[in-house]
Amino acid sequence: MIGRPSNTVDVLSIAEVSDSYPEQWVVMEITQRDEYGFPSKGEVLLSSTDKHKLIQETKESNGDLYLFYTGRIDDEIG
Repeated sequence: MIGRPSNTVDVLSIAEVSDSYPEQWVVMEITQRDEYGFPSKGEVLLSSTDKHKLIQETKESNGDLYLFYTGRIDDEIG
């Protein structure tokens, strides 16, 4: 199941997203990077327990997108 957040747009830190979307794959549009160039804040575009569906949904998207898992990754998840 792919979830789309409400119509309100919030810029969240990676930690806030991890807390708000536990054990899910999340696609964010990055709005800020840290001093090392790593994503630090952005807007959640999609979330799902299925990474492959998110990849399909965003493969033609433009923008600075970041796909990550908010839980512990093991052989079954990755």
